[in-house]
Amino acid sequence: MSVRKRGNRYQVVYRCPGEASPRTETFKTEDEAVIRDRSIKMAKANGTFEPPARLSKGVVQQTKDITVSEFLDEYIQVYGLKKWGNSYYSSSISLLKNYVRPYLGNRYVRSITVKDMDAYYTMLLDQPAVVVSGHLDTGAKVSANTVSKVHKLLKSAFNKAVVWKYTPVNPVIGATLPECKAAKRAVWSDREAIHALDVCDHPVLRIAMYLALGCSMRLGEILGLQWDHVFMDDALVASGEAYLKIDRELRRCSNDSIKVLEQVHRSTVLFKFPPVMPKKCTTTLVLKAPKTESSNRIVYLPLAVVEELRKVKEQQRENKALLGNEYKDYGLVVAQINGNPYEQRVIDKSFNKLIRKNDLRPVVFHSLRHSSTSLKLKLSSGNIKAVQGDTGHAEARMVTDTYAHGFDEDRKLIAHEMDSGFFSKVGGQEKEEIDNDAIEKLKILLRQHPELLPDILDAAVKTTAKTGEKG
Repeated sequence: MSVRKRGNRYQVVYRCPGEASPRTETFKTEDEAVIRDRSIKMAKANGTFEPPARLSKGVVQQTKDITVSEFLDEYIQVYGLKKWGNSYYSSSISLLKNYVRPYLGNRYVRSITVKDMDAYYTMLLDQPAVVVSGHLDTGAKVSANTVSKVHKLLKSAFNKAVVWKYTPVNPVIGATLPECKAAKRAVWSDREAIHALDVCDHPVLRIAMYLALGCSMRLGEILGLQWDHVFMDDALVASGEAYLKIDRELRRCSNDSIKVLEQVHRSTVLFKFPPVMPKKCTTTLVLKAPKTESSNRIVYLPLAVVEELRKVKEQQRENKALLGNEYKDYGLVVAQINGNPYEQRVIDKSFNKLIRKNDLRPVVFHSLRHSSTSLKLKLSSGNIKAVQGDTGHAEARMVTDTYAHGFDEDRKLIAHEMDSGFFSKVGGQEKEEIDNDAIEKLKILLRQHPELLPDILDAAVKTTAKTGEKG
């Protein structure tokens, strides 16, 4: 099987099982031929290759031309409704509506080439980003990250177009994506997180931060947590076995996605909150199952988190007594005074206000989950599987690659331990023996009070300098 040029055309030559002579397919561009060649090789390797039907001599094959919009409608109905959950359905429909149909919708699927896709991606970067309802228009352009999401969606769609024989090749596979540099997420150190908890006087934000740091929970999981999933009676707390169960999250989903997925019995929505505003809304706030099975998990509670949860529960008892029938009891741990749920943007706004008011280093709320994961890796001496159980990741590498952040204090301590444990023995000069028990006690002290590290290191440097003068 190979690609060869014949005049102004390119041919793919390959063999089919049970046929004596090879087959030939002709394409206008080399890109199309190369992609077809690779797709045949991949299909053969996977055992899914189906030879095109042979035509009798003189018979012209009738091709069905279909526009991109027509094809996408079919793709959503035949494929999307079988594979997508509520959140991904909503986001995919939005991407197709805002960034695909207006530019490619009237084109025929068969006519689109790799070069067309390259030009399309470049053009998208100069277009204004669609403003989400309820957000301010900042004048931002379409980002490379959004283009990457469009690319991923169209790659899957055009793979089906090839299988359904609407086009011989997938033009998205050979297209060049704009460079998308993932910005390194800013994360608080242990000391910064402790200070943030100390200065936080907003009770709702405070319990959200405790759950994020203590239980490695996502914000949607925190806002969807209900009291019947929190187990912290006196016996469990006394034995150190208090825990909470995570099997749902709070999200805002489009009404269309909820409706169509309910029709095919694939909706993951567990509960729909009634709309607060009387006007007709296109979205609904819901409790839904997490996007992956591994996100369903049990997390054991630190005593500090138990104490904060008990404070919240007592405050909610007072609110119920005060408001009576006006209190909407959805059983939410994080709830407004009248029991209604909080939306993520409200917590994000309060979190940003806390940062500005106390001159904290700017981070996003999700960074607390990163801080929690890194801290647990450190305290558990790198027990990845145990930490993975708390975070709910399907793959352990996500814990180490994405969420394990090194902090300067820890790196300084490592440098000091290199001095005492390695370089002190260089040159054959025996250094003064150090009490191992004292070292272990010092390590425990530093984990509990990392703010003491600069003073301890400064004292160590001065001691070393005095020893050098005496020598």
